Amino acid sequence: MKYIVILIVSLSLQFGFGQTKSLNAYEYVVVPMQFNFQSEPNQYSLNILARVLLKDQGFKVYMDQEKKPLAFGLDPCNSLRANIIQENAFLTTKLKFVLLDCSNDIVYETEQGVSRLKDFKKSYNDALRDAFMSFSTANYMYDDTLNSTPDITSGLSDVMERPDSNPEEEYPDKSIYKFGGESYWLVTNSSGDYDLLSSQGKTNYAQLKKADRGSYIFNSKMINGAAYFDAEGNLMVEYMERDLNEIQNIRFNKID
Repeated sequence: MKYIVILIVSLSLQFGFGQTKSLNAYEYVVVPMQFNFQSEPNQYSLNILARVLLKDQGFKVYMDQEKKPLAFGLDPCNSLRANIIQENAFLTTKLKFVLLDCSNDIVYETEQGVSRLKDFKKSYNDALRDAFMSFSTANYMYDDTLNSTPDITSGLSDVMERPDSNPEEEYPDKSIYKFGGESYWLVTNSSGDYDLLSSQGKTNYAQLKKADRGSYIFNSKMINGAAYFDAEGNLMVEYMERDLNEIQNIRFNKID
C-alpha cells in the first residue's frame, strides 16, 4: 500500500457520548413540527411557541423540517431533541417539556406546567409557558468546553512521501482541483470513498466519507465538516469556525 489513512469518525461520534452530558454542553435544539399527542402539525401554535421560548433561553433552534446547514446534520449527537409530554387531567392542561440527547436519554425536564384556561389554544400555550419557568433555575449557558466529542482530526495521518512511488501511474483516473493556489487530486480509495491528495498525489490532505443525500463527511488536519459536489463538479466544503461561531464555506474548483 502506498499510504495508510487511519480515520475513526462514525465510531468515535457514536461512542463518544456514552454518558448524558450537561445541558450547557448543547448549543442546538431541534423542535418537531408535531408532537405525539397533536393531531396536526403545530396544533395550538405550540411547536412554534416552543421554538420561541427556547431561543429566549439562549439556544439555537431549528424545526425538524427546516433546512439546516449541511455540517449541522453530520453528527446527530451535537443537538438536543425537544418533546412535550401531556398528562391527562380534568378541566386542566398539564405539560412537561423535555430535552433528549441522541441516545434518547433525558438531559433536561421541566416541572409540570399547568393551565386552567378554557380555550384550548390559550390553555396549551399558558401551560407551556408555565413549564418553561423551570429554566429560570437551570442557568443555561452554552459552554463548548463541556462538549466531549472526540477530536476526529487526530485519527487522520498524513501520507509519507515515497521516492519509489509514481502517483501519476497509480491514479490515472484522478480528478484535479484547485484551492488557494495549490492543486489537489481527488481519487477513489479502497473503501469506495474519496481521498483528496496534495503534493502531486504524495500527501493525503483529507478524506471524504459518504454520508447521505449526496453529502460527505470531510476530515483533514485543519478542517472537519461536510462536503458535496455542486452542478459544475466543484467540491464545496462547510465547517464550523468555532472562534467566529459561524459556518464557513470553501470551494475546491474542478479543473479536470
